[in-house]
Amino acid sequence: MENSRLFDKNQKGLALNSQCNCCPRHCNVSRQNSIGYCKSKGLRIARFGLHMWEEPCISGTRGSGTIFFSGCCLRCIYCQNYEVSQLSKGYDISVNELVNIFKQLEDIGANNINLVTPTHYVDYIIMALDIYKPSIPICYNSSGYESESTIQKLAKYVDIFLVDFKYIQTDLSISFSSSNDYPEVAKSAILAMKKLVPNNIFDSQGIMKKGIIVRHLILPNCLQNSKDILLWIAQNLGVETIVSIMNQYTPYGKAVEHKIIGRKLKPLEYKIIVSYAEKLSLTNAYIQDSDSADECYIPQFFGDNAY
Repeated sequence: MENSRLFDKNQKGLALNSQCNCCPRHCNVSRQNSIGYCKSKGLRIARFGLHMWEEPCISGTRGSGTIFFSGCCLRCIYCQNYEVSQLSKGYDISVNELVNIFKQLEDIGANNINLVTPTHYVDYIIMALDIYKPSIPICYNSSGYESESTIQKLAKYVDIFLVDFKYIQTDLSISFSSSNDYPEVAKSAILAMKKLVPNNIFDSQGIMKKGIIVRHLILPNCLQNSKDILLWIAQNLGVETIVSIMNQYTPYGKAVEHKIIGRKLKPLEYKIIVSYAEKLSLTNAYIQDSDSADECYIPQFFGDNAY
């Protein structure tokens, strides 16, 4: 796929011509002339293709049709995809090229279109989906750091919300993601997502067609944060909620030498949180083996296998 101009003649009326406030950072910048916290201007991706390592009801045996967008409005210090999220490496594409990617992923048999870190490109994505809405579900794969107004925009476009709930403790969100409002923002956003897709719907093969999955990555030395998040989910979303309890934390970037999160998760730490989920009767939970914390599961973003 060739790189394209940042804006083309088919991108009329793009909201980014005005000040951008699509995420909770509220940078209020014109992204044609400058960049905000997400380090993004036009539409930029790092990779697209079939991804086999999402939750089983998302990837199945055919794979999830993932599109990894460049830049990020959260930029966690431990992000394993830091070259994409923090350095904004990738390829500029047009809205029409995004439409063609939807069609390619649909044609090769993807279970869904999986939009990874899409928040700061919502206006572009909506434009593309207005041009062509695939027959397979649209999955919004988000950090949880979302404005309610942005979630409402997605009401007629998104079928599945695959959302992180990273922190319920403000001190952690400040330290690891430079955000003093993540806990409250994420709660509001997840509740808004739940209202849009109140029921989980699966096909005969167990592949999700509609619904919400809440992911939580357990961080070392932060077990109370994890317990409080699971308790909030049980009390506010219901014990039947599909929860993905992730055991894949590996320190990257600035986290490597960090005094709190500079190591992998211990097996006992993970066992404590899984046991707590069982205590809360969160029985629809995905759990991971310890070998999931391996670099082999990180997608190849650049080079011959990038697509």
